[in-house]
Amino acid sequence: MARTGPQKIPGASQAYFYGTGRYSGSDMEVNCGVAHTTEGRTVPTYGGGAQAPTVTGLPDFKAKKIRWYQHYDVDESARALMNKLGGVETNTANVFQIELVGTCDAKNAKTWGGKTAGVDYIYWPDAPEWALAEVAWLVRWLHDYHRVPLTCVKDWLSYGKDSRRPGVTPASYGASPARMSMSTWRTFTGWCGHQHVPENDHGDPGSMNFARVIALAKGDTKPASPKKEDPVALSDADVQRIAKAAADEVWRVMAKSDGVYLAPTDDPQYSPTVTDPGHYWSGRQVMADLVRRVRDTQKQVAELVAAQKKES
Repeated sequence: MARTGPQKIPGASQAYFYGTGRYSGSDMEVNCGVAHTTEGRTVPTYGGGAQAPTVTGLPDFKAKKIRWYQHYDVDESARALMNKLGGVETNTANVFQIELVGTCDAKNAKTWGGKTAGVDYIYWPDAPEWALAEVAWLVRWLHDYHRVPLTCVKDWLSYGKDSRRPGVTPASYGASPARMSMSTWRTFTGWCGHQHVPENDHGDPGSMNFARVIALAKGDTKPASPKKEDPVALSDADVQRIAKAAADEVWRVMAKSDGVYLAPTDDPQYSPTVTDPGHYWSGRQVMADLVRRVRDTQKQVAELVAAQKKES
């Protein structure tokens, strides 16, 4: 099969190129891509090329760039996927493979071996915009010169046990619900992750926002929407503490004196002058405010309980 289009990526280092050695690959025409994470902070040795992808991206935090290291020609099969006998082809199935230096494991989301995420390494599910834009540049180049579609699969499942959600076991690895069937893989084009490839059990690159990569590759310059945080589980003591704080606030404004009550300072008509009527509330005002606050508290508690049930 003839290789068409440029085979060397502009600006990529060829220092670790394995395409001419004992691990050189087969000719193909790429039409899809797979994203991996190295789960390390440096460019791997890949066994001298025995398990190498097509390229590896090493973040340069000072320059806010990704330094690309090319291991194989664009239209040459790489070796980072498992390929079982009697199944489907993986490495040789017209797939371009990117390894991104860093991690997708939630246990390393903030710190890792004394290093800090976003400063010393990238936790790819929370990758900074500049890093996603660098990946998008390569994705766009592969589209423009090799016609790899600017599309990606929808579901990118989180990887590893997330300490922020005790008891929840993500399923991006092993028999992942996101993993493609053999028939789907045979006709797949566009971009996916290691967690989507059949005959494989790895779960990288976790919940990386590859949809944002595709949007940037298409020229989207609008800021990305803030990532939604998972609901924080509250204990019964937390709920009771919230309810007590609301009740204490109600009693604070009910300081009775000769049949009148001190008005709360957040009342639009409040006056700090003790001789001004705005400094006081009538019993009717206090009762109406009490009913409102109790109802608001009941609503907040109901929402917290519902959120906990949804996460459990």
